Amino acid sequence: MRTNIRLTLAASALALTTAVFAQRSNSSYFIEGNTMRHTLNPAFGGEYNYVSIPALGNFNLTSHGNFGLENVFFTNSAGKLATYLHPDVQWSDVEKGLKKNNKIREDIGIQILGGGFKAWGGYNTVALNARTFVGLNVPYELFDMTKNLQNQNYSVGNVDARAQAWAELAFGHSRNIDDHWRVGAKLKILFGSGQFDAALKELQLNIADPGHWTASGNATVEANLKNWAWKTEVKEYEGLKTANNQPATYETVTGVDDNYSFSPINGAGMAFDLGAEYDFKDIVPGLKLSLAFLDLGFIRWKNNVVAQNNGTPFDFYGFSNVQVNDGPGVAFEDQKNQMVDDLTDLYRLNDMGNLGGKTKGLGATMNFGAEYALPQYKPLRFGFLSSTRIQGAYSWNEERFSANVAPLKWLDGGINFGIGSFGADFGWIINFHPKGFNFFIAMDHIMGKCSKQMIPLSSQAQLSLGMSVTW
Repeated sequence: MRTNIRLTLAASALALTTAVFAQRSNSSYFIEGNTMRHTLNPAFGGEYNYVSIPALGNFNLTSHGNFGLENVFFTNSAGKLATYLHPDVQWSDVEKGLKKNNKIREDIGIQILGGGFKAWGGYNTVALNARTFVGLNVPYELFDMTKNLQNQNYSVGNVDARAQAWAELAFGHSRNIDDHWRVGAKLKILFGSGQFDAALKELQLNIADPGHWTASGNATVEANLKNWAWKTEVKEYEGLKTANNQPATYETVTGVDDNYSFSPINGAGMAFDLGAEYDFKDIVPGLKLSLAFLDLGFIRWKNNVVAQNNGTPFDFYGFSNVQVNDGPGVAFEDQKNQMVDDLTDLYRLNDMGNLGGKTKGLGATMNFGAEYALPQYKPLRFGFLSSTRIQGAYSWNEERFSANVAPLKWLDGGINFGIGSFGADFGWIINFHPKGFNFFIAMDHIMGKCSKQMIPLSSQAQLSLGMSVTW
């Protein structure tokens, strides 16, 4: 993807068309034989010591949101895949798949190395993880304005895009403090690699005719990457002259210097995971409640390079009809960039320079679980898990109901149903854990149909697997 200001909304294309690695599978929350269960609640221990297979101990492919490629790309009259802007695509077909706030969230990560062992009166874990968060909010009005154009005035609302990449070195310990309570905590030392954050707010447009619009809005784009610098260009105002009849000009950000890089340490911070579990065995045998707070922490980023506008109205000259063509010499990337170019031209940004450091939270997650094992058949357990992400504009929640069974000492699994901010979905997990080895495979969200280019059309998809050596 081109390294220019079009990154503001290019996060949408990344989230919609890129397969990603997510760190946790909620389907494993109640699977006691799973070695990675402690990533969902640090109070959970393990039945064995383990060392994960490098890069494969907790490997996931995931995406979730309430809209996806099926809401942006359609088949036109020529049988080709086209964006929603193409004249052959009817607004009625676009509108029915949109929400008031269209959003995608992805917590991206892969465990590079990890292990767990029993010592010091409890269970201990250590892990080195690489993680990324990608989030996008696009209001309904932006699609309506760019496609439908039935009104003269539009108030679009807020468009938000964020991407963060960091590494974490995590140390965890959990233990029983009596016959009922088990508690745990993790300390995470964080190393920030890079961050990009765009907040495009209060966009107002007056459409004099389809090719001439007046736009105004407040926008702030921040980048925390090594050697990041904006490119600027002096441009002429369309049809506007100075007092001496010279073209009136303005300076605006048009791109990014290509010297930037993801540094191993472009920021530093810390975070904590805290968890507890209570067993009601003396009151209601088989009932357990648990609670965890994950990623309670921050990163202090260096090199906060900012581009911003002041909300002054300016002229804008419309959108291109973009078609995705399978023919030779026509690149999907180039056509996608054309659409992103048009969208980001709605804002006129000024280079504010490097404003120093900035502290940002990771976005915390709260997990509350309730589990009940049938007295008549204790290997069969029913669970309820409520997960809530607390991250401002990128917050979400999910409630998941599950039935889990361990028919053999070395085999357990389950099925579950979830509903929340991104709709309803089914999940499942199978976990093999004979002594000497652990392997699991799970889906929190079942992947839907793909385009003929093998791009997932829905943003709801997830696959998890992990392999560890145990003893």
